[in-house]
Amino acid sequence: MMADEKIKNSNELEFAVFCIENVAAKLGVDTERVYQAFTQKDDILNGYIVPEYKVLHTQSREYIVDDLLDVMKERNVEITHSNKNDQNEHSSAMTANPILLQKKYSRVIECFAKQHGLSLDAALDFFYRSEVYQLIRDGVSDMHCMSDAYLADELEQEYSQNIE
Repeated sequence: MMADEKIKNSNELEFAVFCIENVAAKLGVDTERVYQAFTQKDDILNGYIVPEYKVLHTQSREYIVDDLLDVMKERNVEITHSNKNDQNEHSSAMTANPILLQKKYSRVIECFAKQHGLSLDAALDFFYRSEVYQLIRDGVSDMHCMSDAYLADELEQEYSQNIE
């Protein structure tokens, strides 16, 4: 088993988002479910994706997704489908290119982490659990068109409300 490593820089953060989003798309489930599966139990995120970043990020999207599905199978990590929050419901409403959205998510997470003095892991965790993420993902009010700083401020407001 590999040593757990935390996300150390924006490249690793962007790659983590890429992995989460693409596995969710392949499985047809919400990204929140994939994020939870990757961070609970056998911690695929910090126990495999981050330590193997230097090798994995040079591979094709298909290879990476298939590799992660194999790792999930080896570690008995399952993601069950939920009828109420199926990824397919969201993908039809999405108006932005998924790759551009993934990069935007990474920039917003990094900006939010810097504003709040959080680790990239903590910011990533909050982001995938936030209402702001759901609004961006669902294309509500063209949130994906807002600046990274604006979205980080929205995350900060939600974060502050959750702390109180």
